[in-house]
Amino acid sequence: MFTTIAPGSTTMNTDLIDEAIDRYVSERMTAGREHASSRFLSYAHLKCTGSEIGEFMRHVTGLTRYYIDVTKVFENPFRGIEMAFLATMLVVAIVSCWLMQEETTRLCGICVFAGTIVHGFALMRHIARKWLKSGVMIAMYEELVALVEQEEASLRG
Repeated sequence: MFTTIAPGSTTMNTDLIDEAIDRYVSERMTAGREHASSRFLSYAHLKCTGSEIGEFMRHVTGLTRYYIDVTKVFENPFRGIEMAFLATMLVVAIVSCWLMQEETTRLCGICVFAGTIVHGFALMRHIARKWLKSGVMIAMYEELVALVEQEEASLRG
């Protein structure tokens, strides 16, 4: 549970915390909020003794808030490579419109423009799915933070 770094100094095992968070998320996706909450709390109380549970809950809160921040920054499709692909498709669409102006390259321009539209819609669907998935993950992490803070308050009071 605790790993000793130096005499008198201990730190919480992050693998245990990650496992607890992953279990909550997977249970939440399959069985619902109430079931996931009860399983998370029972897992936390089984893995930690009475004096360690408060520290465990504080570490879960900190790591979950870190995951929320990371998900907001890195999983945002408007800050990732998807926007570069979308910009590239826009440039290709402009070039294909230019190709359609000339009689000799009109067929090529039409084919490139059609492909750009198809791939653009596929990319937009991908961006929407990724945005929804990251929103769901953030919501689940926020639920977990609220659950842990509620449990910490009940342990103190």
